[in-house]
Amino acid sequence: MQAGPSPNWHPLKRHDSHVAEEMVQRAAELARDSRARTRHAAVLVRDGSLIGWGTNGVPFPGEDHCYCKFPDHGHHDQCRTHAEQRAITLTREGDGWQLLQGSKLIYVRLEADDSVRLQEPHFCTRCSRLALSLGVGEWIFALSGGLVGYSAADYDKIAQLTW
Repeated sequence: MQAGPSPNWHPLKRHDSHVAEEMVQRAAELARDSRARTRHAAVLVRDGSLIGWGTNGVPFPGEDHCYCKFPDHGHHDQCRTHAEQRAITLTREGDGWQLLQGSKLIYVRLEADDSVRLQEPHFCTRCSRLALSLGVGEWIFALSGGLVGYSAADYDKIAQLTW
């Protein structure tokens, strides 16, 4: 990574935050409906409208298990589809890829008590690369201090540092 200003989040503007708050609640509802052990959801928004959504889980919706090497690795990260991946993939079907240009991805992870996790954002290189390559413009997270956004390029830079 080149030297220069470090990537930062920015607070959402008031007119953007109303729609984003509604979408955080929608994502939380989707995550609550998930049967996954850790419940994550992502929604994609463009021009104030929901264009796609996804939850984490097994690669094929409708299955309740995977066929991975969990005993070898101790986690399911290689076999699970991330909520962000599913939302982007389902949205881009057909001509949907055009809707992704400049869209906003709102990501939610639930705590054990079903509340929205308000800690540090989750950074994933695999998902950031997919989003960046298909034109997603911004990532939005609900944090204890309010809603914050990262440009897709800044999110990708941070994700690379955590990889």
